[in-house]
Amino acid sequence: MADQNYFASEAISNSDLGYLKLSPRQFILRKRKDMQTKSGAMELGSLIHMFTLEPDSFIIADVEPVGGKMGEYIKAYYELERSNTPEDKIPDLAYKVSGYKPTHSKPETVLKSFKNKQENVAFYNYLKESTDKIALNTKDKNIIEGCLQSLRSHKQSNELLFSEAKDDIEVFNEEEMFFNLHDVDCKSKLDRIIVDNKNKVVTIVDLKTTSNQVYGDCTKLDSNTGILARDWYTTGFMYSCLQYSYYRQLAFYISAAKSKYPDYEVKAFIIAVDTKGFYDVAVYKLPDEWIQEGNDQIKCLLTEYKNYKESNNWHVKEGYEDVVEY
Repeated sequence: MADQNYFASEAISNSDLGYLKLSPRQFILRKRKDMQTKSGAMELGSLIHMFTLEPDSFIIADVEPVGGKMGEYIKAYYELERSNTPEDKIPDLAYKVSGYKPTHSKPETVLKSFKNKQENVAFYNYLKESTDKIALNTKDKNIIEGCLQSLRSHKQSNELLFSEAKDDIEVFNEEEMFFNLHDVDCKSKLDRIIVDNKNKVVTIVDLKTTSNQVYGDCTKLDSNTGILARDWYTTGFMYSCLQYSYYRQLAFYISAAKSKYPDYEVKAFIIAVDTKGFYDVAVYKLPDEWIQEGNDQIKCLLTEYKNYKESNNWHVKEGYEDVVEY
């Protein structure tokens, strides 16, 4: 299924469950595309994900854009070429589109300036080379290259992220999966899965970027409240795993993988990389208790979803219909 079809699908994702946990209204607005939230950190994280898995989709924007009428002329010239306009007609059409007037600059003068000035030619070549690619500025390029170098330098992350398919081992990046869980149609888009058909093992790899501490402690406490944040002592990235419910996300991914590979053992790892300039890397396997808690939350949220859907009432969260007293 194409990427746009994945996002158009009404099936429920783990991100959807996160919004449903906050409020059914936020959930339904997001599903209807009436509310979109996107931060700069999320955008950078997405770029690092894509560059790691699909480096050929990018180009470095290291050329200074040409401004003014000449810049418009160059862009028009390029677009006319792309649309298969006859070559002999392109200069005059680009001249008219860009707003030049014969009283200021003649068409042949503009064309000569375009083809003879180095900065104009460089901008034109950049437009051609960047077709259907994502342009990165120098700052983002440096961050991404720093992250990639660290990810490749770490033995475990290098093996999980960059190993290639061979013999009985298949590798899939940005793998879209559609499955049914607790009688609800669901979907997941996994960063990377490695399928060992000989040993019947599926390995899920989830790449996380963070501006916080990559390293962290995780210790089981004596308490047994059933609340992970109270029963476990966590710091650094492991604290982030609780704060952002990464354990539920992994549990959701594991369910997706098991639906496609029911006879396979499924393992799941999170790779955390710092984006603030140190580019530290750590690879984590979350405690089984956390994954089970994730499964329990998924079941509760999907049940809640079915109730909202049946009643068609997305305005008030369950338990808050009347006055709330504590």
